Amino acid sequence: MFQDAPCAGKGEEIVVRPASGHAPVAPTPTAAAPAGTAAVAPAGATAAAPQKKEGAFGESWQRRTFLENRGIPDARAALQAHRNACDSKQRELSSQKSRANNNLAGATWLQSISTEMQAAASICEAKSRELQGNLEGLEKELRDLQAKQ
Repeated sequence: MFQDAPCAGKGEEIVVRPASGHAPVAPTPTAAAPAGTAAVAPAGATAAAPQKKEGAFGESWQRRTFLENRGIPDARAALQAHRNACDSKQRELSSQKSRANNNLAGATWLQSISTEMQAAASICEAKSRELQGNLEGLEKELRDLQAKQ
């Protein structure tokens, strides 16, 4: 059980290690250097940390598996569902045109429906480009991950 405030009395820090017992040892804090002196790095230390080696089921494997099984198929499905919804909306608006009367009010209504169809088409096109861009980005990421193997 964890608390946000310590209990009264003697408390101590507990060091939690993984079950394998091979936890990286935390660096011990060193005393602050006196003013005017620079801290000296140990011999052999480099500015860049060494690259951590991944295990069999590391982050890149998990990401690649996600992209293959969920990311890309879901993006394709979202794009197809969006296209289907756009087609349905266009068919619905087009079917309303046939109900217009052959008079001034009907002509005005036809113009209104045509304008609405154009607006819906531009919105659909913009959303389709966005979804297509997302899909292409995921596919590129997957190709890059596959190339690293």
